[in-house]
Amino acid sequence: MTYADLDRETDALARAMRRAGVRHGDRVGILAAASTDWVKTFIALAKTGAIAAGLNYRETPDRLAAMMRAVETTRLFVDAERRVLLDGIDGLPAMIDLSESTLRAMEEDHATADEDVVAVEPSDGAVILFTGGTTGASKGVLLSHANLFWNILNEALFTRMSDSDTTIVATALHHSAALNTWLLPHLYLGATAVILPEFTPEGWIDAVEREKATNGFTPPTMARQIVNHPRAKTADWSSFRRWYAGAGILPRHERAAMEALIPGLGIYYQYGLTEAGPIVTCLLPEDYERAPDSIGRIVPNCELRILREDRSVAEPGEVGELAVRGPAVMSGYFRQPAETAKVFHEDWLLTGDLGVMDEAGFVTFHDRSKDMIKTGGLNVYSQEVEFAIARHPGVREVAVLGLPDDHWGEVVTAVVTLHDARDATERDIIDFARRDLGGYQTPKRVIFMAFDDLPKNYLGKILKRELRDMLRQETPR
Repeated sequence: MTYADLDRETDALARAMRRAGVRHGDRVGILAAASTDWVKTFIALAKTGAIAAGLNYRETPDRLAAMMRAVETTRLFVDAERRVLLDGIDGLPAMIDLSESTLRAMEEDHATADEDVVAVEPSDGAVILFTGGTTGASKGVLLSHANLFWNILNEALFTRMSDSDTTIVATALHHSAALNTWLLPHLYLGATAVILPEFTPEGWIDAVEREKATNGFTPPTMARQIVNHPRAKTADWSSFRRWYAGAGILPRHERAAMEALIPGLGIYYQYGLTEAGPIVTCLLPEDYERAPDSIGRIVPNCELRILREDRSVAEPGEVGELAVRGPAVMSGYFRQPAETAKVFHEDWLLTGDLGVMDEAGFVTFHDRSKDMIKTGGLNVYSQEVEFAIARHPGVREVAVLGLPDDHWGEVVTAVVTLHDARDATERDIIDFARRDLGGYQTPKRVIFMAFDDLPKNYLGKILKRELRDMLRQETPR
């Protein structure tokens, strides 16, 4: 689609929505795989002044219904595959088929402009995106038009996007990374976005070759699948210059494999959270050797502090909670003032993540505060242990957590998935980790698990809360 097509068709869709009763401030759900139709629906809703509620189609029907009730959705755009999942669920809003034919009919019926444009203010709500629920029930994060705009600027400026870019968007659009940090910045710049309905390594490689893509985002788990795919070594990567990664550990040997596959590649390793817009920090390729274990430095138009438990500011090198402030930070959890108040200290967003910042501003992530392991009176940060184990050439995925123990309180436990055709024992993993870790940090147990058995979200990120629950039921104290 050209930008002229996109503008004209979303104008018509917005008129159709308004005449169907969609009003400024209404919450309208979108439940569908990524597509140009998803994008058009989102933009048309923005033009009406309504708030798009992006719904995760991998959630259970009951949870989806609960989310829609929580934000009081008045209508739901849903594709055919997802609509079947909702059969028999009571209390759902009016549903509209999210399909090319339905949207085309709406556009044709309202192609003529005969009404005033709806005024939309920067502070008006633009989108509600639900937290992943990795540490509890999902909450609806309300982001305003201004929040989205400043996140766009932060991403585009810091990671060198331009109007000549072609990006591959291969993760679900109900997630803040795909929507806010890759799709919208490229649309803002007038660049090209290639939307894939579902990620497969072969499909990603094909899209890069066919569309001459210049950049794309994958979590490390997806990057591994691409690099290890048989097509990777023979594909034409000549156009691809920037690979964005985040939402997982990217160890040095896997980073080196990406760079060996694509000479001259720049890897941009990013950290963020939905409540922050989401982008907070980025490790630029030229900074990697300066701070290889870090998540980089703060993006423009954003501030970051490390806070002690008493909310005073930590010294450089001192572990504390990451707190973020800036115009991209959320308006709040939709109609949950008490929950919103819990995550703000004054006007600083408390991320729930622990880390340190050095004198140069590089931030090293240690752990989710709820995932920190307390063993024998000492604190163990799971990501430090995960980094050490992830360096083992046989390890494909690793998650480290604390399991209850009568003697130590919690015992450091590593859950490991091996690469195909690789073999390692519990003793191998423990001895390997001990090279880089203190005795109290080194796992006392290693549990091997098949990749498909790991509980993961739609980005392939391991859900530690669910994994911990699984293992507590199976593992004796």
